[in-house]
Amino acid sequence: MNILLIDSSARIGASESRKLGERLATRFGEIPDATMCRRDVNQGLHVLSEAHLAAYYTPANQRTVAQKELIKVSDILIEELRTCDRLILTMPMYNFNIPASLKMWQDLVMREGETFDTVPTGIVGKLKHKKAYIIITTGGTGRASPDNMLEPLTRLFLSGIGIEDQTYIHADNLAYNHENSFKAAQRQIDELEI
Repeated sequence: MNILLIDSSARIGASESRKLGERLATRFGEIPDATMCRRDVNQGLHVLSEAHLAAYYTPANQRTVAQKELIKVSDILIEELRTCDRLILTMPMYNFNIPASLKMWQDLVMREGETFDTVPTGIVGKLKHKKAYIIITTGGTGRASPDNMLEPLTRLFLSGIGIEDQTYIHADNLAYNHENSFKAAQRQIDELEI
């Protein structure tokens, strides 16, 4: 089983989302022959430019050497997704949204013809038969708050690339109820059937 762990918190040691992601990764580590690929989206990614988009939409056999170099990072990230069986995605809420680094990753992996196809009724994701575990942490926003759009946005993105089997783990309102919320998320991880 191949597991891909995506971390997006700007914090390292003090990150609650990373701690919870590591707890889940440890559970997967108990599975015989499990392999773990780790990706910190704060390192080595870039925002999209017009040149990137032009390279994406140029047929592969017509791309210049420069275009191939431009999309190399995207190709690597997509291959990590293709080869994983389980995806662990950790994200804190920043300013009522996902971290900018995670949005960069999303923009680099959501590519027509690679991770989705366009059909007359919309788009169809190509990364089928995978399961995603999404860990969301918030400081002062509750899971059910109308201001918390992280789960609906992530659900839409993952479904768009074909990952429909999604399990969400929330540690919300950490600024006000840290101990109870964090422990509840830990229990949920410990009780998951993986």
